[in-house]
Amino acid sequence: MTIIYDSKATLGIVLAYQGTVWPRVLPFCCLTVGLTILVYHLKEQKILNITFPIDGHELLATMVAYLVVSRVSASYTRFWEARSLLSIALQAARQLSVQAAAFTNKDQSDGANLWRTMIKHRMTHLMYVMVQVIKVEDKTYQYVGTNQDLDKTMTSSGTEVSGAEAEYDLSESIPAISYALHKDIVRHKDFLQEPLFIHKELKLHQLLMDFENTVYEMSKFAATPYPFPTTQMTRIFLFVWMFSLPFSLVYSAKEPYTTPILMFFITYGFFGLEFVSIELDDPFGEDDNDLAIDDLSKVIVKGINDDLRSKAYVEKSLS
Repeated sequence: MTIIYDSKATLGIVLAYQGTVWPRVLPFCCLTVGLTILVYHLKEQKILNITFPIDGHELLATMVAYLVVSRVSASYTRFWEARSLLSIALQAARQLSVQAAAFTNKDQSDGANLWRTMIKHRMTHLMYVMVQVIKVEDKTYQYVGTNQDLDKTMTSSGTEVSGAEAEYDLSESIPAISYALHKDIVRHKDFLQEPLFIHKELKLHQLLMDFENTVYEMSKFAATPYPFPTTQMTRIFLFVWMFSLPFSLVYSAKEPYTTPILMFFITYGFFGLEFVSIELDDPFGEDDNDLAIDDLSKVIVKGINDDLRSKAYVEKSLS
């Protein structure tokens, strides 16, 4: 799901809990504050002075800030690219069903009704598999598959085997289903009383290819994570810098209150940004701020079914 909020409601945003990084970052804030208090206590009680000047940390802070901010920026860009591609894919899928219905709405024969039903079935199947491909990493690699003849999913009478998501074969690859859909589009001559003009047929093929290409682009988000070396360097520098910072701040501390409070917000800022990056890394995941691909795809599937309903529905809508 995606968190929807009013950007003008400052107090509501500050006090919100759902969708925030507080649950993940708060333990680290408490840990660094506790470490700061411990180091200060050891120093003041002259038990053990393990503090040191902050000069080295000032240099390291620049590198840590650069790595963290760069990672957040890259994750944010990645997130919005995923959102744009998802919009294009969903629009292409819906336009295919709209165009197929518009091109054949005057033909109310049994053959035309069967052809629309076939297109509806293939597209619904394609939508369900798309969700699996871009959400599940293991499924992503099934995107490249063999072209199979999927006509077995329709009975000889043309009745759908099932319109329920649970009964679609989600193990099929997108190229295989797309291949079958391209075949069904070409077979319009066998079902329609007046076959489609070539430019209309090509329009349907183009929309399907646009959908395929966009899904291919979206699959990279599951198959290609943020570069591991950069992530590793960021985490190492962040942890080393953050958990050694109390030793530097306490070095010049004159009283016991300011430094722990300062450490709390420094930890929240740096670790919070890192957890924001983690949240945005997988835009098609299950976190609160991920894209609501399940809900959006269901809306498109409903639209496809409405566009390519049965003969009786078409007659009623045209009357």
